[in-house]
Amino acid sequence: MNVNEIVTRLQEIDLSMLLFQNGENSRVLSINEMIVLAVLAAAGVLICLLGLKIVRFWATVLGLLAGFAGGFSVAGMFGVEPMVSLIIGLAAGVILAVLGAVLYRVGVFLTVFLTVGAFCISILNPQDWIFLGICLGIALAAAILSIWLAVGVTIIATSLFGAILFGNALGVLVPAVGTQDIIRISVIAAVCVLGIIVQLLFESRKRKRRNLKKAAEIREQESTENEVERARAVFEDSEGPEEEPEEGIPHDEDETFISLDEFEDDLDEEDDLDDEIIPDEEDDLNDEIIPDEEDDLDNEIIPNAGDGQEEEDKHED
Repeated sequence: MNVNEIVTRLQEIDLSMLLFQNGENSRVLSINEMIVLAVLAAAGVLICLLGLKIVRFWATVLGLLAGFAGGFSVAGMFGVEPMVSLIIGLAAGVILAVLGAVLYRVGVFLTVFLTVGAFCISILNPQDWIFLGICLGIALAAAILSIWLAVGVTIIATSLFGAILFGNALGVLVPAVGTQDIIRISVIAAVCVLGIIVQLLFESRKRKRRNLKKAAEIREQESTENEVERARAVFEDSEGPEEEPEEGIPHDEDETFISLDEFEDDLDEEDDLDDEIIPDEEDDLNDEIIPDEEDDLDNEIIPNAGDGQEEEDKHED
């Protein structure tokens, strides 16, 4: 098989029956087509139930397929040689696959964009570029929203895409399901709801395990700190008790020392008092008491004596 034959068979692949169901599928399927449809139906169930849990894997697979299909189609539109078209498609697919697998945010963005875009195309069935642009715009808005709400948007997008992929593949494999729109829509809705519930349960268990692990780490850290504190206390006790200060010697900051200088100051104050008080008392005694007594004696006692002498002289006369 040469490269031209591979390119021809790739161009002949028609996956529109997986995206658009019109209830008119009367042709007989080959063995290869049945195998492909069965694989796609199983993949739809898996992505519906495990969309968020293994989102890196889905980003790798979808990025590889989308990159290869986009690169191969664009190269064919510009009339590039078949070999070059295959190389361009493989290169684009590998680049998207690696980015989706290595970078989580890129993987979520890519997964949401491709799944929502495929879902919108399957619902609207665009016949021109306007409706195709609307589908791509909705997919881009959902992908941008997944940057802030990665968990919720990814669960809804993968559940919708997986359910519609499974329902359409089952409708082709089982004509009784494909010809009855009510049955097919009911199957798609049931699988979608089941996928959302299962993914929420997985996410809840994941967060519970994460919280338990974080709590265990916190407990371990606290126990380590307690052991360090106990070891430090034992080490301090082994060094012996601290020396107690001698009695009679003040050692607190609030207490003050009594020095001999204060006693000398007190003695100096007493000397000052002696120098000031005693001389004043002597001066008062000399100035007040003694002079007063002398004046009284001169004025009172001596004149009386003179008067008596005069009386005696009168009697003698």
